[in-house]
Amino acid sequence: MIYTQCRKIGKLSVMGLGCWNFGSQWNKTTEIDAVNIIRSAIDQGVNFVDVAESYGEPDGQCEMILGKALRNGYRERVFLVSKVGWYGRRETNNMSVRDSFLEGIIKRVFNKLYRYKTVDLQQRTPDLIRLSGHACCGRLQTDHIDLLLCHDGNPKDVMPFIDGFRKLRNEGFIHYYGISTDSLEVLKRFYEASKGECAACECDYSLLNRKAENGIFKFCNEHNIVIFTRGTLSRGILSGKYNLDTEFKEQSRIQWNKRGIAREQYERYISQIEKIKTVLTNESLTEVAYRFAFSQKENPVVVFGCTNINQLTDNVKIGEAKLNSDLMSKLVEITQ
Repeated sequence: MIYTQCRKIGKLSVMGLGCWNFGSQWNKTTEIDAVNIIRSAIDQGVNFVDVAESYGEPDGQCEMILGKALRNGYRERVFLVSKVGWYGRRETNNMSVRDSFLEGIIKRVFNKLYRYKTVDLQQRTPDLIRLSGHACCGRLQTDHIDLLLCHDGNPKDVMPFIDGFRKLRNEGFIHYYGISTDSLEVLKRFYEASKGECAACECDYSLLNRKAENGIFKFCNEHNIVIFTRGTLSRGILSGKYNLDTEFKEQSRIQWNKRGIAREQYERYISQIEKIKTVLTNESLTEVAYRFAFSQKENPVVVFGCTNINQLTDNVKIGEAKLNSDLMSKLVEITQ
């Protein structure tokens, strides 16, 4: 595994394990298998893991599984990344969703009778963010999280996150904070409001979506912000398993089916992939997709997912070498 020296936060493996699919939300990986995958990744040289409070069903399930996997000395061997801001979103009864009209009336009456302050659950506060960080530490069974990210890619107000993160840092529950966003303007706003404390940005980036290069990548490089990339396989398309006849069942990709609202985009992606295949020799499409991401001059590190040990081992091998400059140039031209 190649490691890169990331400004502000230290040495990270070029590929880190994403744990979003270990909580029964996207697949049926058992808890035992998930723990084995996580520990095997660390044993094979992966030194950072990525999760969030809202991953899994119910919310928090992925953090709980990861917490179990990091027992017996594994926690000390990884840089731990989590995210807050959307806990309970699917259940529509959380800090990001407004009460119904009737619930609002009942609460106001109750609060007036018993002299409680009215709480608008849609309005995030620094203390709600702080308590979310405490809860993450509890589910992860750790005394601190190395990097905590704002999970809202376009927050109306960034200060509740920043103030909450600062409280958590002062209490010793986090070491660094940042944001997960695909918007350069949001990143700039968050960075400026943090007075330069924003240490990292996680963004979508792949051979099929290079938008971040001239925006987020450039800004991060200029301001010593560590870049984490997600979506490297473009929802699996860059695995090479799919074609124009594929019928998707998952809600997140169903719009790519024939007569789907994103069908035109899908057909454009497949066309690009066919062109990419023409310049490959012995490399797999997956191998090239991952290496293209972490071989960029800004030294981003890639968050990858997997569902079994064999897939994990293949991905770890990909992290042993960067993409050669000749193939990089050809891919840049094809995907410009």
